[in-house]
Amino acid sequence: MKTTKSLIMVVATVLFLSACKKDRNDNHEMDNQMFVTQASSSNNFEVQAGAMAMTKAQSGDVKHYGEHMVSDHTAVGNEMKQLSAGKGWTVPTTLQPKEQANLNLLAATDQANFDKEFMRIMVASHQDAVSLFSMASGATGVYDADLRTFAASKLPSLNTHLEEAVNLQAKIK
Repeated sequence: MKTTKSLIMVVATVLFLSACKKDRNDNHEMDNQMFVTQASSSNNFEVQAGAMAMTKAQSGDVKHYGEHMVSDHTAVGNEMKQLSAGKGWTVPTTLQPKEQANLNLLAATDQANFDKEFMRIMVASHQDAVSLFSMASGATGVYDADLRTFAASKLPSLNTHLEEAVNLQAKIK
C-alpha cells in the first residue's frame, strides 16, 4: 500500500512538472539558453571579425566599421554577461561552427580581397542577427521577459549595423 502511494505521488509529480514545463516552453520559439548561446556566438564573431578588419582592411571606411563592431559588440557582450549571471545562463566564449567558419574564411582571405569578403560576411551575419533577435523578442520568442526585452533593445542597433554593412558593401564592389 505504501509503495503504491509512493508510486502514485512520483507519477503525479512527474506529470505536474511536465505540465508546468509544457506551459512554460512549448509555446515559445526558442529556449532562453539557446538564444544566449547563439546570440553570444554571433556577438563574439562580430568583435573578432571587427578586430581583424582593423588590421587587414584596405579601406578606411571598412577599418572604421570594424572598430564600430568591436566597440558596440563588446558592450552588448558585457550586457549579456550581466543579465545571464543573474539568471544562471552560461555565456559561451567559443564560436558556433558557422561563425567559426566565417572567421576562418576571413583569416585566410588575402588583404587585396579582404574588404569585399568582410563586408559580404557582415551583411549576412547581421541579417542572421536581426532575424535571431527579432524572433527572440517576439511574444512567443524566448520565455524570459528580461531576455525578450534585451533582444528587443538591441534590434535598432543591429538594423543600423546591417544598413551600414549593405551601404559599405555597395561602395566596395
